[in-house]
Amino acid sequence: MGDGTRTRQAPGAVAYDDVNELIATATRLMQKDAAPDTLTPEDLRRIGEELDIPARYVDQALEALARRREDEARARERRSLLRRARLRQGALAGVVLVGVLAVPGLIVRNGLTTQLAEVARKRAQVRNVVERREALHARLDQLTPGLNRDAEVAGADNRVAVERRRYDERAAEYNASAASFPTSWVVRLSGLPPVLPLSPEVSSW
Repeated sequence: MGDGTRTRQAPGAVAYDDVNELIATATRLMQKDAAPDTLTPEDLRRIGEELDIPARYVDQALEALARRREDEARARERRSLLRRARLRQGALAGVVLVGVLAVPGLIVRNGLTTQLAEVARKRAQVRNVVERREALHARLDQLTPGLNRDAEVAGADNRVAVERRRYDERAAEYNASAASFPTSWVVRLSGLPPVLPLSPEVSSW
């Protein structure tokens, strides 16, 4: 129209410019629905006859196709079985590997636990002689000054020094074991202490 007013289209209406495309699309869809997905042997023989191909050759071709399809199906089944077998072998190998790694790890952990228990025993020995020395010092005033008292004090100090040295030896042995490879990994994974303090680092027994 000359006044610039646009013509409204009814709902579902198609513009003239789209008609050709719409018809072409509808034709393709109709042809697709009309065409069968498969052909029967009779259909193939009829097509072969139109092409001057004897029916026996069509039948032979059908047999060859069937054999090929069977061979392909068997090959797929073999590949599937092989994949499953490899997966089972991989899982079994993983279990074996975990077992192989776990057994030495368990042995190492048990050895460290034994060492740790020995260190704890030596530490208890130090605590015992330290407490006895403190008890001795608490009653020094009650002791008669002289050689006997001095000998008791020296003996108490000596016992403390000896037990501290024994503790340090066991703690140093544990620290060396815990720091070695691959024992250090067992220490990390098992939650055992990576290092133990030596006697100069111990503030309270």
